[in-house]
Order: sequence, then C-alpha cells, then structure tokens
Amino acid sequence: MGKYRGPSNQKHRGHRITRLMARDGDCCTICGQRLDRHLRDHRSPQYITFDHKVPRSRGGLSTLDNLRLAHQSCNNRRGNDPLPEPELGVDFGMVPSTDGRLWREKD
Repeated sequence: MGKYRGPSNQKHRGHRITRLMARDGDCCTICGQRLDRHLRDHRSPQYITFDHKVPRSRGGLSTLDNLRLAHQSCNNRRGNDPLPEPELGVDFGMVPSTDGRLWREKD
C-alpha cells in the first residue's frame, strides 16, 4: 500500500483516475468488476489502485500509458507479474478472454 501524502497528492490521484477511467472505462482491468470511485478507505480490498502493465520492479514507469486501474485486492494478487499483452511485444502464453479484460491460458 502506498503512503498517504496529503491532500495535494489526493487531488493529483483523482485526476489520474479520471483520465484512466475515460480511457479504459470504470471496471477493474483484472477482474472486470466495477470500481467504486467514492470509496476512500485505502485498507479496503475494493480501493482503486494503479496497476502497472510493466511493474515498477521490472523497470516500468508510473506514466499513464503504463498504468491501468484495478482493485487493491486484484492488484496485490497479481503481484509483479507483467500482464500478457500483445502491445508489450511479449508472449506470456495468455490471451484475452471474450470480454477483453480478463486473461486466460492459450489453447
């Protein structure tokens, strides 16, 4: 979990969430369930977090093109595994499921 850094950081966080929701929609990119924008308890499993496509631990940056929104519990469960996405140019043996948000193993 990230550290609380005060109201100015919360405003910046809110703007990033708005931009990412405009781009990707208002559902968790891992489980596909709706995100609750009004939830403020950072200890809640449903709290909105920034999921890095290429994890920070593997050199990924916190830029909008490397971020997507996810529930805290989903993001924690995924850990630092990179997403199996075609735009990353890497084949992880996974493909998008029919709804385009969830991933499944290749047949």
